[in-house]
Amino acid sequence: MRIVRSLEGRARLAVAAGFQLGACPAALPPVQRDLFSALTHRAFVDVLEQSARAGCQGLICGQGLFAESPPSLENVRAAMASLRIARRAGMTVVAIGEPPGLASDGTDFLADVGLVDALLTAQAPDSVVVPVADFQIGLVTGGAIADGDAADLVIEISTGEGQPGGLSLPAGSADLVVDTCADRASLERLGDVPTVATGWAGPSLERRTEPGFVILDIDPSTGATPSFVPTEVLRPARLSFASPRSGSEVANLIAPELGTVGILDVELHGQMSRAAWHEVDPPRLIEEAASAGTLLRFAIDELQVADAQQPASASTRSSFLVNARRVSERLLAAADDDDERALVTAARAHVADIARRRESAKVVS
Repeated sequence: MRIVRSLEGRARLAVAAGFQLGACPAALPPVQRDLFSALTHRAFVDVLEQSARAGCQGLICGQGLFAESPPSLENVRAAMASLRIARRAGMTVVAIGEPPGLASDGTDFLADVGLVDALLTAQAPDSVVVPVADFQIGLVTGGAIADGDAADLVIEISTGEGQPGGLSLPAGSADLVVDTCADRASLERLGDVPTVATGWAGPSLERRTEPGFVILDIDPSTGATPSFVPTEVLRPARLSFASPRSGSEVANLIAPELGTVGILDVELHGQMSRAAWHEVDPPRLIEEAASAGTLLRFAIDELQVADAQQPASASTRSSFLVNARRVSERLLAAADDDDERALVTAARAHVADIARRRESAKVVS
């Protein structure tokens, strides 16, 4: 890569994507939606605090800050309170969002009150040069930077706009490409240009990789060296149960984790009797977990549920309800938007209600 043009100095720059403050996914049960929104805010605060502790002089927020356009006053105030962490630490803050206007995503207001130093829009080529420690960092979202000669280092931010086939070669004279769309952090190359993927810093229904962000250490002798930093408040705890014998066994092992972790992933696999499965009662456990402040997620792809009285030939057949839940989770993971996820969630609830009222639907292949 073309190394920083300045011959002296160092800088540390944090790059994070995927906060979406105010997100309340329709695919979640109502009791979990407010919790998901709270976790999104906690993730934003955590990234700001970790960046400040790491001595970062700059922060780039990719993929927008808000889930709504325009955002609610409550979420704007939450963002303002959080961004004061960056202001106290002396960080230069750059946000990527919607163009200012009637459908503004709120980042322009944050810039007006001095909590965001510069804005870039994702939909059209845009550029800015901002000071970060000893350097002038040029940032661009496609195309060439307007004042490239004033920048010691030019970073192109890939936002996914107009790139259905994935990343393309830098449109201008970028020294580094930062991809804010990829599921996981990585370091690759586009031709001769290094590409750093930031991963996703906030909670997500679709992305099951470890949430986190990237810190870039910028040095004239080594260029920009990335390191991945997990979002601590979203680091999930994981429990795995092989062939649980009763619902109380599952509930008793889950109970100590509730309220102590933000996210708890519970994997059930092996064989389980129908009575034990109904005793688990996932909706009840999900509600109890949410009341305690924990987002509980079940993984049941490898679970086989059958009646204890069924003959051996039928003992490996899945419970209809388990199978319906498994299929719906796959559809949710593949859904493109909240409307589609809401339809899948409603259909799952409707099918489950019918199945419970029809004895003939107890076990299917």
